[in-house]
Amino acid sequence: MNFISIISIICITLFGLFGSFLIFTKQGNSKANKLIGGFFFLWALDFLDGLLLIEHFYMEHPNFALWGESVVFLYGPLLYFYTLQITKNPPFQWRFMLHLIPFSVTLGLTLVNFHMLPKVAKIEILHTIFQFKLPLGFYVFSFVIYIHFLSYIYFSKKQLRRTIKQLNNLYSHHNLSWPNTLLNSFLVILTISIGVHLLQYNQSKLYFEIGLPILIITMGGFIAGVILNTLNKPELFLNGSSKIKYPDSRLSPDDSKTISKSIIRVLEKDKLYLNPELNLEDLAKAKNFNSRQVSHVINNSLEKSFFDLINFYRIKAATERFKKNKDPKLTILEVMYEVGFNSKSSFNTQFKNRTGLTPSEFIKLN
Repeated sequence: MNFISIISIICITLFGLFGSFLIFTKQGNSKANKLIGGFFFLWALDFLDGLLLIEHFYMEHPNFALWGESVVFLYGPLLYFYTLQITKNPPFQWRFMLHLIPFSVTLGLTLVNFHMLPKVAKIEILHTIFQFKLPLGFYVFSFVIYIHFLSYIYFSKKQLRRTIKQLNNLYSHHNLSWPNTLLNSFLVILTISIGVHLLQYNQSKLYFEIGLPILIITMGGFIAGVILNTLNKPELFLNGSSKIKYPDSRLSPDDSKTISKSIIRVLEKDKLYLNPELNLEDLAKAKNFNSRQVSHVINNSLEKSFFDLINFYRIKAATERFKKNKDPKLTILEVMYEVGFNSKSSFNTQFKNRTGLTPSEFIKLN
């Protein structure tokens, strides 16, 4: 068994076990977990298909070959509906079934052009695949697959951006940055995969020597990272839906000015931003205002989102804490929790965005 086969088996195990866990877990958003779990499980099957092809299993059992060609058209819809589930949680509609048309058409074509052929013809087609003597139509088909998947990633990211913008007006933190990281990871994997297919198209020996190993190792590292992140932060997949409604309100200039001053006063005096679970409703209740009014003022008068406003004060408090610190044992994590953050990555990102330095760099300069 060669190196590629060994890494493939590891990937099959990781993708399969993690996908099965998400499919069958009862915690969090069950529908969303089943969708993304199905996505990962299909990748496990895709790896299994590749392993069986490399190990020449299909040459002896051609009836089992090429079943995965149509499955690739399920990746995009699963990812997109996972994104919808964690952002909007829409009820099932029959029009959703239209997303299965490419899968169904490809499955039908595979049945007619391969599975209904005699065994000798199937083996001949598989020989053509092994020898890289594939017709141009195969590469056109691969191009369609990439466009299909990229399109769904684009619309998924678009939906996430819209929801994150809305959540930033309501909460000081949320978990939707993680799905966005997933989508960006898929883009990286897809880019590498396109490069690997170009090597295959050119019938280059680098396909097996460099391209395929890099792709498989990247995907193995990806799923290992996802699993480790989930173990460290179970809420990434085991939290509820982020379905929201964007608040709106119309206020007179005087009312807006009054509420604006009150918001700043309660933040600076009572330091509500130190509460890591602070949300828009908590801030509104502190001064007996309507949450829609407070949201309107923050967005229009202060020209910030709720997320940016709260984190502005948190980072300000953190920089002051670092500057005044005389305790050499004080850690960055202690300050992070003191000022209201509960995520190291979020704290580091916000700190660098607002100061231009990481917390460690800021401490050295001060």
